[in-house]
Amino acid sequence: MAQQKACLMEGSFTVAGEKTEIKDCLQNNGIPHGQFVETCNSLSQATAAFGGPPAKTTYMAACPAQAQGVCVGFFGQPLSSHYYKRDPKTLASTKSGCQAQGGKWQ
Repeated sequence: MAQQKACLMEGSFTVAGEKTEIKDCLQNNGIPHGQFVETCNSLSQATAAFGGPPAKTTYMAACPAQAQGVCVGFFGQPLSSHYYKRDPKTLASTKSGCQAQGGKWQ
């Protein structure tokens, strides 16, 4: 369990006939492990809110390299959220959202 400091979430959902692929990873930088697992589980359920299946979650030691962008201080917590497979428009809104909730975009 101590090695599981990141959760990779992969899945897809469809909104207004447009399919969106999700590949995001949350890196734990200091919250209690139980709280981290709970956060990963709730985020993986977000695709279900759009009528898709829950995202597949894989726990690992660290998020994969080559992210398109990283939000450090995700939700004001010691977490960083790494984004992959985002189109330019979605990536731009993700960056704005990160900064609006107090995170730093990298």
